[in-house]
Amino acid sequence: MSSFWKKFFAGFVIGVGGIIPGFSGGILAVSMGLYKPAVDAITGFFKAPKKNFKFLFPLGLGGVIGFLIFMFLLDWLFADFKTYVICVFVGLVVGSMPALLRECTEQGYKKHYPLWSVLGFAAAMALIIMGLVTNAGAPREVTPWLCALCGAIIMSGVLLPGVSISFVLLNLGVYESFLHVFTDPPRLFMSAYRAGEGFWSSLGSAMGTVPLMLCGLAGMLIIAVPVLLLVRKVINKYHGAAYFTIFGIVIATTIGCIVQEALALSAPGSGYVFTWWKPLLYAVLFAAGCAFSVFTERFLRYKEQ
Repeated sequence: MSSFWKKFFAGFVIGVGGIIPGFSGGILAVSMGLYKPAVDAITGFFKAPKKNFKFLFPLGLGGVIGFLIFMFLLDWLFADFKTYVICVFVGLVVGSMPALLRECTEQGYKKHYPLWSVLGFAAAMALIIMGLVTNAGAPREVTPWLCALCGAIIMSGVLLPGVSISFVLLNLGVYESFLHVFTDPPRLFMSAYRAGEGFWSSLGSAMGTVPLMLCGLAGMLIIAVPVLLLVRKVINKYHGAAYFTIFGIVIATTIGCIVQEALALSAPGSGYVFTWWKPLLYAVLFAAGCAFSVFTERFLRYKEQ
């Protein structure tokens, strides 16, 4: 396989990790040995533009394609199978924890490092509890500013190793709404076209979410370079403390996601019907997510050896 296609495949996987809650694009890049080279290529792009472009282009192309494909797939899955999908997501993040712990201690271990995990956990859990108290987990409509914030959060989840910040969007109740911003135009176009509207009229009907889409993309682009510069500086100087903080945040956001879904299912009018086989299916999906996450991380590390 050529170097281009290896990087394209790696970018595809990283892009998928950016949109799927529980899957960390950053930790996948770390496991493939691409995270630090990619950060250096982006932040120092103009020092060697031709070389850096050749390195980044297949990664970026694969990342965009993976991101878009799974965005449409998740939009369909969340419509009818949200609880089952979240079980897989939680399994994915639990399965990625061994890789994250290895990264935490890669440059040594100090006794005070676990304290950073406690602080990261406490900070993230405080935000989650605040969201529960204010009912922030309820589904809400995205505004241009909120859409830009969602884009920034998604990009941060791609750039911060070990963190699936997409869980934050689930806790805020905007994950599905944000997906709809990007997936609604084709649906609206086909609906208008089948109703007898002409091509241009149908296209106009489909353009309603484009301003929100642009706001989301702007949030991604604006946050990318500052986050990369900050991450490079912090990780280079405080590697262990930074990763242990991330580990605490990962645990808190995972718990928050589970609590949010449990409250949604138990709410009056949710329509949820408990049957004996559902807990068994949840456990199987969770185990499948764990296994897939572990297998993917080991496979990608093996391919880079």
